[in-house]
Amino acid sequence: MFSGRIRFLLILALLASNLLVGVLSLVFLRSMDQRYGALLDRSIPPINSLRTLTRELGSVQRLARRIVDPAKETAWNDLVTQMDDLSNTAKAHAREVSAMELFKDTRHVAALRKISTEYDDDADRFLLLVRGGKLADANQFNADVLRPCYDNYQLILDAAADYVQRQGADLRVRYTEDSRMFGGFLMAFAGWPVIAAAALILIMGLLAAGLLLAVFFPRLFVRPQHAR
Repeated sequence: MFSGRIRFLLILALLASNLLVGVLSLVFLRSMDQRYGALLDRSIPPINSLRTLTRELGSVQRLARRIVDPAKETAWNDLVTQMDDLSNTAKAHAREVSAMELFKDTRHVAALRKISTEYDDDADRFLLLVRGGKLADANQFNADVLRPCYDNYQLILDAAADYVQRQGADLRVRYTEDSRMFGGFLMAFAGWPVIAAAALILIMGLLAAGLLLAVFFPRLFVRPQHAR
């Protein structure tokens, strides 16, 4: 009767522990899904914006090369307008990137704003020479000023992209460590029946050893009588 009740309680405890492990696993997996979703929402928009900005700047530079050689262009005036518009768009886009939450309180904010202003100003000076008919001077300005500024711009964009990737990698490492710790906890918790069985076997072994000692070596359990 008593052993049957103990067996019933052990079965209930085992079922309850398995249910708890399942619930904890579900909660943890849902939490990890939300955290990885937040990681993607935090990292992907800046990366996409940086790539778009890189393409826009590359287009500006290609237009600059085409503008200084009007003989090969049938719609030369349109190129000047396109470069001006695209340069302004790139500057506005750079400001939007620098205002993203991921870059808050980092050196990339000031660097992006500074280089975007410099490049847009240099593009305006280039176009001013072009509109004045000074194509040779504009070509030299492109080689000496605008192109080097563009190269520096690209270095700053690369640094910002590296920062985004490092932030994502650090978070992934942290999430992996959390998963490993939680997995170890679940394994330890789920293994309590084995631990309980091992403890029971150990206790039964100690009791059996004590019983054998009491039977075969009773003197070990008898206090010596002191003579009066």
